[in-house]
Amino acid sequence: MLKLIKNYIIANELIEKGDLVIVAVSGGPDSMALLHILQNLAGEMQFELVAAHINHGLRPEANEEQSFVAEQCRGWNVKCYAEEINVRQLARQSKTSLEDAGRIARYQYLNTLQDELGAQSIATAHHRDDVAETVLLHLLRGAGLQGLRGILPRNGQIIRPLLPLCKEQLLSYLSEHNINYCLDMSNSDPAFLR
Repeated sequence: MLKLIKNYIIANELIEKGDLVIVAVSGGPDSMALLHILQNLAGEMQFELVAAHINHGLRPEANEEQSFVAEQCRGWNVKCYAEEINVRQLARQSKTSLEDAGRIARYQYLNTLQDELGAQSIATAHHRDDVAETVLLHLLRGAGLQGLRGILPRNGQIIRPLLPLCKEQLLSYLSEHNINYCLDMSNSDPAFLR
C-alpha cells in the first residue's frame, strides 16, 4: 500500500522533496491511516510533516479525541498542533449550518497554520469512497458538469494522497498495523449531509 500511495503522490506531484506537509488529523480511521502512511513515507521521500487537529467542541468525546491524537503523534514522533473552535457559536453568528461552520473554521485554521509554518501543502484523508459520495451530493444539489467531477488529488494547497484507496483498504491497513482510532458516531447520522 505504501508503494501505491508513493507512486500516486509522485504521479500527481502532491509532495516534493523538502516540503513541509500539514496532515489534518481528526483521530478517525481515515486520518489516522493518512498520518501513519505519510509518516512512513516521509524519510524515503524526504519531506517533513506535522499534524493538525481541530476540536469543534460539539460532542462530549471531543476533548478525549484531541488527547488521543496528541498522544499518538507523540508516540510516532510527529509534532501536533491543536485548536479548539466553538463551531456552534460560529454557526449562530454566521447563520449557517454546523457542518458549514465547521468546514469553514477547519480550513481557516489549517490555512493560518500553513502560513505560520511555511508549509507547502495540507493533506486531508479523502479516499475513493468519498469521491462517489461527493459526486452524488453535487448531483442532488443540482451541480453542473464542473461540479460532478468529484474530488481532485490537488485543489490549491490541499492534497489528497489517499484517493486511490477505499475505506475497506484503509480499515485493513489500520488492523494490519494495530493502529487505534476514534469513531465519530455523528458521521453515520443521516441528518447530516457530508
